[in-house]
Amino acid sequence: MNVDLHYGTGVVTFRLPDRNVQEIIRPWQGPQGGDAAAGLRDIMDGQAGAFRDEVAGKRVCVLVDDGTRDEPLAEVLPHVCDALRRAASVQFLICTGTHTADTPKNRQIGHEIEKARRNAGLNVTRIHAHDCQADQFLDLGRTSRGTQVLVNAFAEEADVFLAVSDVKVHYFAGYSNPVKNFVPGISAFRTVEQNHSLALLDESTHAAHPWHPRAEQRNNPLAADMVEGMELIAKGRPIHALVMLSAGTRLLWARFGPIREASAESFLVTDERNIQTVTPASRLVVSPGGLSNDEDLYIAQRALELNRAAVMDGGEILFLAACPNGIGEPQTLANFYDRLTAPLEEVIRSIRQDYVLYSHKPYKFAVLIRRLRRVWMHTQIADALVEAAHMHPAHDPQAVVDGWLAEQPDVKIIFIDGANKVALRAVSI
Repeated sequence: MNVDLHYGTGVVTFRLPDRNVQEIIRPWQGPQGGDAAAGLRDIMDGQAGAFRDEVAGKRVCVLVDDGTRDEPLAEVLPHVCDALRRAASVQFLICTGTHTADTPKNRQIGHEIEKARRNAGLNVTRIHAHDCQADQFLDLGRTSRGTQVLVNAFAEEADVFLAVSDVKVHYFAGYSNPVKNFVPGISAFRTVEQNHSLALLDESTHAAHPWHPRAEQRNNPLAADMVEGMELIAKGRPIHALVMLSAGTRLLWARFGPIREASAESFLVTDERNIQTVTPASRLVVSPGGLSNDEDLYIAQRALELNRAAVMDGGEILFLAACPNGIGEPQTLANFYDRLTAPLEEVIRSIRQDYVLYSHKPYKFAVLIRRLRRVWMHTQIADALVEAAHMHPAHDPQAVVDGWLAEQPDVKIIFIDGANKVALRAVSI
């Protein structure tokens, strides 16, 4: 049989006997024949009715995801602007966290906002991509875990917040969700660094959030710290959310409402659609899903973390990540890639002793690589850089699979496409 997995702007095709394919896993693609755009109109007409009254004559701050996320903002923004027509004024903050603020994709988001604003006749006072270093920040105190909450001063100019967020599993925050539009979204570097230090805790993992409807999925200290930070930022001001699940630029599902209720419903839908339980295999082929999910190694790594439970100890992974932009943004290199090039035990020990922002990435990478026999990587990144990060270049992905079959003719392989939006759990024995 043939198995096609996304890679950059194209696909990689594997050919192997049916008996060797344990599973092929892909993200949910939405209901067959459904019209999500029409559904969004219904949602905004119905669920946003009271919101229109609430924002009448008020200053509204809209928080939207930045350009590192692939989501249908061009489709969503007109409905958002229409719901804000009665507001006294509206500002849009593009929630970059610690990502670079001035990028072509963030500028494109700004253009989409301006287009939707103009068509709706909306009074928009500001469209701004958050800069965690250069912007002005207000100190709002500390969370119970000691995170100093420094928020973009523009957030003070709001009576009501509206967070627009694509929801998916997140490997240490539980889920990408509207809370992340506050922390890290519009927070200072120091705030993000302190919050993300909690990523080293085992409990800070995917599919766990203090707002989850299921009690057994609420223990996530990092996500709980984010919620506390958001509450300090809000200072009692109302927060609404438009949450959605998407596939690239296609909208699959959406809800509108108070942030906690909308988020909780999105967690259940995400669990149902994009989390699976599997019997771990000795061989795993992982694709983040092509661009923009494999733009660089920093972004693509999420796919490995979300699906690490699917590979046995001592097994092998073939990682398909084009990474046309290389390792990652310049500010991440020293504490992401450079630290990963040390001996694995040193990586783990040093980061436990001295966490700095971005170092949760090499820590988790090192923990995964250490328990496997080999991680192969098919990528545009230079061989020497791949090897320095304790991985093995794979110029011919089919040859890697053929080698597995030659070594063990009855080997079972799990293939995952769009792995940045799915999470796998090991079956309980």
